[in-house]
Amino acid sequence: TNRRNMKAIVWTKYGSPDGLALQAIPKPVPEGNEILIKIHATTITAGDSEMRRLQLPLMLGFPFRLYVGLRKPERIKVLGQELAGEVEAIGKDVTKYKIGDPVFGSTGFGFGAYAEYICLPENPNEMQGALAIKPKNISFAEAAAVPTAGFEALHFLRHANIQSGQKALVFGAGGSIGTFSVQIAKYFGAEITAVDHTTKMDMLHEIGADHVIDYTQEYFTKNGERYDVIIDVVGKFSVIRRLRSLTKKGRYYLANPGLSHLLIGLWMSLTSRKKLVIQSAAQKEEDLLFLKELIEAGKLKTIIGKTFPLEEIAAAHRYVETGQKLGNVVIIVGSEE
Repeated sequence: TNRRNMKAIVWTKYGSPDGLALQAIPKPVPEGNEILIKIHATTITAGDSEMRRLQLPLMLGFPFRLYVGLRKPERIKVLGQELAGEVEAIGKDVTKYKIGDPVFGSTGFGFGAYAEYICLPENPNEMQGALAIKPKNISFAEAAAVPTAGFEALHFLRHANIQSGQKALVFGAGGSIGTFSVQIAKYFGAEITAVDHTTKMDMLHEIGADHVIDYTQEYFTKNGERYDVIIDVVGKFSVIRRLRSLTKKGRYYLANPGLSHLLIGLWMSLTSRKKLVIQSAAQKEEDLLFLKELIEAGKLKTIIGKTFPLEEIAAAHRYVETGQKLGNVVIIVGSEE
């Protein structure tokens, strides 16, 4: 690619991963308040996958299609919600970052991280994501996987006001939101039960789960335990059955809601003190800095199950959709260091 172009994965159609094409497109130039980031790593989040297929929760598919383009994606050309890289150039009004700074963050509704470069405002608003200097003690690949899942996990646990000694259960604990939820709940002093597939049990013990349940072997609702907080990253099967495992004033957080879940939530709020909570995290710099502190203090680490080069992003999307991923799937964009 010449100096004015860059490699990017262009989103050419809705639906299958085949619509993700490697192309040369113009390299962006930073405006006054923007920084140009040379991306070293990005990830594949559930959001990237849902956006690509336009299978968004709560009937958001149609309004998003109106926004992005009716027949094919027009307004958003490049997917990718989070990244880590280095500042290569800065706009004339930038004061917070200098050339060479290692950074990590999320891109909000602009997406755009499946590329060699991206321009982001130095002080993004919540719709534009969040940015900070990368934690010192982890790689670019590990840093790229922190923001999106980290924001969600932190949001659920803070909203639940989880206290030392309370019991928390994480369903789908071996994925990106799950592995952060287990570690952050542990940091807040909760007793953690992690539920996932057989292949993830050892890793869940390693990141601090007090109890692990292999859902292929036993169903956790049968053990009669009650939990103050349940974080459900899977959401597919019987949410109603799982709600019975909450304490009287328990909170149930659903990371991938459907319309039926909204109705269950409404019904619960009318009939009991339990709460089914469906909301997304705001993406704030202060939360990114909190996650960074936990990482630098050795309290939080990123689990990477697989990495792929940028060119193989369609294969990476297919892998994520098998539902078998361990932790995070990271895409290496440039040479790492």
